[in-house]
Amino acid sequence: MIEIDGRELALADIAAVAAGGAQVTLTPSAVERMADSQRSARATALVRPVYGRSTGVGANRSVALDQAAGAADPHGLNLLRSHAVDAGNVLDRETVRAMLVIRLSQLAAGSSGINPAVAEALQEMLNSDFLPEIREYGGIGTADLPALSGTALTLLGERKTMDGRQITSPIPGWATEDALPFVSSSALTIAQAVLAQQKLATLLHNLVSISALSFTAMSGNPEAFGPEVGRAADSAAVTGMAAELNRLVEGSGNPARIQDPYCLRTLPQSLGAVAEELDALKAVLERLVVAGNENPLVFGSAGDGSNGVAHHGLFQMTTLARRVDGVQLAIGAACATNLRRISLLCDPAYTGLNRFLAADDSGQSGVMMLEYVAAAAAGHIRANAQPASLQTVVLSLGAEEDASFASVGAARLDSTVRALTTVVGVELVCAGRALRLQGRTPREFTSPRFRKALDAALSLPADVQDRDLRADVDAAVRLVTIPEFGSPAPSRQTPH
Repeated sequence: MIEIDGRELALADIAAVAAGGAQVTLTPSAVERMADSQRSARATALVRPVYGRSTGVGANRSVALDQAAGAADPHGLNLLRSHAVDAGNVLDRETVRAMLVIRLSQLAAGSSGINPAVAEALQEMLNSDFLPEIREYGGIGTADLPALSGTALTLLGERKTMDGRQITSPIPGWATEDALPFVSSSALTIAQAVLAQQKLATLLHNLVSISALSFTAMSGNPEAFGPEVGRAADSAAVTGMAAELNRLVEGSGNPARIQDPYCLRTLPQSLGAVAEELDALKAVLERLVVAGNENPLVFGSAGDGSNGVAHHGLFQMTTLARRVDGVQLAIGAACATNLRRISLLCDPAYTGLNRFLAADDSGQSGVMMLEYVAAAAAGHIRANAQPASLQTVVLSLGAEEDASFASVGAARLDSTVRALTTVVGVELVCAGRALRLQGRTPREFTSPRFRKALDAALSLPADVQDRDLRADVDAAVRLVTIPEFGSPAPSRQTPH
């Protein structure tokens, strides 16, 4: 059971809930915090206009509403119904669960002024796996209004769940004062970014190990990873990556060259850049999953008379959009080195083996077509790297004249994860085949992590005769998605 207290929520816990392996519970302090926020918002609305509570929204922000506090009324329901439209493909259960737990955590932060009963109903929805059907198009990086409005309609029993069921105990009505506070969040966008970040962290850890396999198969020169080089690097992440690679390739054999091709020699830079951007994205996400960014933001306490609201623009996910773009760009640049390593593993000049790691040199194609598969996947990665944060739009009669489009970037990041998984899997197949043909065995090497990676590579099919390699790639893709090929990946310690 994962406690939701509105103060801290580990990204790994979100991933566990999203996978369907954990349930959640609101802490008593979170419930009381929400109740106090509700009292504060009501007290403030008695003395000044509050957006979405006593006014319309968007271009209707100047329209005053005459509503009794807490009463279920047509305006609150109309707001949810009118904002619930989305389109495109239906999102998967993992993403929807992640969205729900993040929204629950944000509400628990106590800055929305929402009725705690709504959050408790959301908790029950998540734990019962009565998930709303959410589609891909609707958010523009300024709050996922359609996704959360659709969730509200499912809680009300007006929409069926994504598997055609009906909420057994729907919320009886929805007060105007609770409508905007529920939907004023980018929980879906954040959820997509969280899940992608967690998967990419595992992929990167395994890619570092696989890169070391390729480096060894091509008798690389470890001078490029030495401590002197690391100290001269322009980034702490590059310094740390050089040290990580140096430990992995220790005792791998005599180098074949004074200077290696860039795809080996610049591994600390290419992989270090990805690590640096992933860490920056993680830091932003850890703040967002417990951030009370609802507009308006409710602050103070009704109990001590310090209640108030602040109208703001924190819902504009500019920083998240930038961080997602940074990850995409780093991966897009790094995958060029993956492709080059795969190509050189097919070259007898670098491995001493037959062309394309074939069984013989009489015309067999070996792993030739795996280069094409990896290149196709890398093409998707590079297309995704076009910055989403450069986009903008003017909507709602000009009342909303910008958007971050973090939603587009986060959705594309999932596509990048799938494509990168293929690229890394292909490199594992090729590096493992090369080391097998060279007669290398795990016991030769010093690093336990390297030995584990080589064990994983050697667990792939050993037959090098020309044949259908789809099963090999499928098996490799499954392997590279397991943390450290079966063990939890350690946290990277960035040197100061």
